[in-house]
Order: sequence, then C-alpha cells, then structure tokens
Amino acid sequence: MESKKFKGWGVLIAACILSFIPTAIMGNCFSLYMAPVCSDLGFETTGWSMVSLIASFASAIGAMIIAGLYQKKNMKIMMVAVTVGTSLCWFAATFCTQLWQFYLVFALSNIFQAGLTQLPISMLVTAWFEDKRATMMSIAYACGGLGGAVWSPIVSKFIASGASGWKTAMLFSAAVVGIVMVITALVLVKRSPAEYGTEPYRTGKKDASIPNAQAQSNAWIGVSKKVATKSGAWYCVLGVVLCVGLISAGVTTHVPNFVTSIANDGGTLSGTVLSVYSIVSIVGMVSGGALMDKMGIRKTVLLAAVLVIIGLASLYAYSLTGNTVLVFGYSVFFAIAMFLPKVLPAVLMSTVFGTKDYAGIYALANLFFLVGAAFGSVLTAIIQGIAGYGATWIVYMVIAVLLFLSVSGAISGGAKLQEKYPQGDE
Repeated sequence: MESKKFKGWGVLIAACILSFIPTAIMGNCFSLYMAPVCSDLGFETTGWSMVSLIASFASAIGAMIIAGLYQKKNMKIMMVAVTVGTSLCWFAATFCTQLWQFYLVFALSNIFQAGLTQLPISMLVTAWFEDKRATMMSIAYACGGLGGAVWSPIVSKFIASGASGWKTAMLFSAAVVGIVMVITALVLVKRSPAEYGTEPYRTGKKDASIPNAQAQSNAWIGVSKKVATKSGAWYCVLGVVLCVGLISAGVTTHVPNFVTSIANDGGTLSGTVLSVYSIVSIVGMVSGGALMDKMGIRKTVLLAAVLVIIGLASLYAYSLTGNTVLVFGYSVFFAIAMFLPKVLPAVLMSTVFGTKDYAGIYALANLFFLVGAAFGSVLTAIIQGIAGYGATWIVYMVIAVLLFLSVSGAISGGAKLQEKYPQGDE
C-alpha cells in the first residue's frame, strides 16, 4: 500500500498519545505518590504497596472486560467513557483518608484505565499495520518511556509544593488525561481499516490483477479465543508471558538495592545506573520492534535472550569484583532487551493466533504476565535470602533461555494452527 493513501497514521499518533499521556502520567509516575501520601496520612509503605498490587490485577480484569466492549461497541464512545471514569477516580482519590479507600478507588480506576494503556495500543496498531507492525508497536510503546521522563519532574514538582501536594498532582493528572484523551478518542481513534473503507498498511506492491483486498494480504485471519486457548501454542504463549513478567519485574525491582548493598554509597551509583538504563531502554524499545520486522520474532528473541544473559552476567561479575564499570553492562545490554515485556506479547499474539479475536486473547494473556511480574519480585527476594544475589542472577539467566524456547514453541504451534485453519475457524 502506498503511504500517501494510508489513513492510519492518525491512529499511530493516537497510540503514541495513549502511551505518552495516560500510560506515562498515571502508570509510570504512580510510584512517586508512595512517600508523600504515606507521610501526609500516616500510612506504612507496606500498606500502600498493596495499592499497586490490587491495581495491577484490577487492570487485568478490566482489560478482559474492555476488550469485548472495544470489539463489539463503538470504540470511540467506549474510550471516552473509560477516560471519564479514570479521571473521576483520580479526582475521588484526593478525598481518601484511609487505605481501604485508596484500594477501592484505584482498583476501580485501573479497571477503567486498562482501556487507555496497553490494550488499545496493541489493538490499534495490530489492526492498522499488517507490515512493519512490530516497528510501529515499538514506536508507540517507546513514547511511554519518553512520557515518563517528561511527566516525572512535573508531577514531582506538584507533589513537592506542600504536604498535600500529592492531591494537586493527582488533580493535574486527572485533568490532563481527561481532556487530551477525550479529544484523542473522538478525533484520532479508529478501530479498524474495514470500518473506514480502507486497508491496513502493507509495504508490498499491489497486484492489479487481484481485485479482492483480502487476496492482496498475506495476513492470516486467525482463530477464536476458544480455539486458541485449547491449543498447544497457548501453553507456550503462557510460558512466554510468565517468563517475561518474571524477568522484567524480578530483576529491575531489585537492582537498585543490589547495587547499593555493594557500593555502600547511599544510592548514588544505583541512581546513575537507572538513569543510563532509562535512556538505553527507549532506544531498545524502538530498535527491538524494527529487528522483529527485519529478522523475525524467533531470531530477535534469541538475540534479546543473549543480551539479557550478558546483562545478568555483568551483575554477577559486579557482585564478585565490585568493579563499577561492570554494573553498567546491565544498564546497556539488559536495557536494550526490555522491549520484550510490551512489544513481544503484543506482536506474538497476532503472529500465533491471528487477528480474529486478538483483543480477547491478548487481555487474557496479559493476566498471566501480571502474575509473572507479581511473583518475580517475590521470587528474587526468596532466592536472594537463601543463596544471595549472585545465584539469583543465574536463575534469571535460565529463565531467559526458557523464554526463547517458549517463543519457539509458540511460533511452531501457531504454524500448525494456520495449517489446520487456513481460512480461520468458523
């Protein structure tokens, strides 16, 4: 398809806005509220930590509900509704004085918020980009990292304005998300090319002798959620999302403590390490998707697994030698591979199961990703307590290998599904 005739660039902008605004300002910056809220209201940090855990699983439930609504109802109207719901919840949070109230408000908020983050980004990019899908997915998700860098100091400034500055920050976030996302939903969001009399983006040349638009496409329509979840490929996909969740959360949440425990510098080195990590991870997010389109998913994940292992080996070597240079191997090699948590599941689902019931399958798989992420930090704490951080990093090297094997199994299983249901299941 010629780019000048393509109508989906506005949809890509919408996906970028979804990543840059609600994902960044409400998701990436949420950790900034722990200290000020606990200080102002006298909560223990362990009690506040439960807010994030409850919110994560509420988001997974919300994604499964909203996936159906986005597929069957008017997506624009539904997105406006979840935007209003999210902003109202953040407004209500400023009146909370008890932990149970925050649990309730942010559980409800994240049910709505699931319709403004990964789910719609993946749905829109998958629907509008048949070719270069991974590249466009990675560009959209990279905007989340950029948004975190932009919004974090702004939100922090509001928080630092006084004892109740966190309330001002929440009101500001609710207003920005509410205004921007209502406009974005109404103007830029378009659920699928078919609804607008056009086709998804393709880079191949069109054959004029083939009039049928579907015949021009090499895309497989795919199978239903029912067939997908009963296939062998599904269990491999679960292995993928569990491994990715374990690696992303189990390693990143403990690295600051690990580095500080060796450096004994009050966190100065860990702050520098995380700054470098943040910058490199944005580059990795974009390049990872491009590599998937160029090399294929299997080869790209193999490369990413090797990078993860090198990054973890750098941490292990640092634990043995204390050489500061070594710890930056994590900031570079591990960070480059961190397109895996967001880009890999989003692209893998359409590759293995097609696009027929993409939203429902993706939302269900995301629940297992969150299970892996929730258990990852706990797993690290357990292994570290028994055998130390060195042994912990070795365990995660093994998980990186299992991740690649699971991806390979999922792709092979997807090929079998496509062979069995070449026209999709009825």
